[in-house]
Amino acid sequence: MQRYFIDAQNIEGSFIHIDPYNHKHMQRVMRYHQGDRVICILPDHHVYIYEIIDIEKGILQQKEELIENNELDVEVTLIYGLPKNDKFEWVLQKATELGVHRIVPFLSQRSIIKTDEKSFEKKRERYTRILKEASEQSCRQTIPELTSLMKISQLEKYLGDVNLVAYEEESRNGEKSLLAKTLQKDYQTITIIVGPEGGFDESEIQKMKELGVQACSLGKRILRSETAPLYMLSVIGFSRELMSSWDL
Repeated sequence: MQRYFIDAQNIEGSFIHIDPYNHKHMQRVMRYHQGDRVICILPDHHVYIYEIIDIEKGILQQKEELIENNELDVEVTLIYGLPKNDKFEWVLQKATELGVHRIVPFLSQRSIIKTDEKSFEKKRERYTRILKEASEQSCRQTIPELTSLMKISQLEKYLGDVNLVAYEEESRNGEKSLLAKTLQKDYQTITIIVGPEGGFDESEIQKMKELGVQACSLGKRILRSETAPLYMLSVIGFSRELMSSWDL
């Protein structure tokens, strides 16, 4: 069954009056009819099966609750040096599938893209839709938060219990254990920081270290800007969801 996130304004008791965008998707893409069923995620993150009782008007009726918990058991914040636009959209989608809780875009000294907060906000609707659709596809109960465009001086408020920045110089220096050791710690929030195509300036790394952020390598190879955050999210997901189930 197709999944839809529902806004509070579209809910009336046990009924939903679906919003125009999702209504169009139901009719023209899914070609649903009266009696078909869909899965709806409500603002409280509870998940229900709804039946379409009037496809022309977009009216759905609640039938039963589904007990789901597909979220990571820790909150992961990705602080990401803004890359070229198409790469950013790709990372939004894939990071959502991998369970990210919050994405904080910022302009690094070496960011190739030229933009500002006003220009970024003009694209928010598109970015939000990418996050929403990726959350639906990956069966999540929440949509990741996308903050406004930040400067590195504003990033302190997004730091967590543990904080890591991927830095290629650490790989060249032979560091290879910090990421694994950090993920073995007891934490509820973790912040990972990845730079844009040009990487970080050394002064930016120094600023992060002053805030308590640890610089780590991601193995022997140097990863692209759009690959590094997905690698880190995958490793976190493995450590939280799969490693504990191994019969070692």
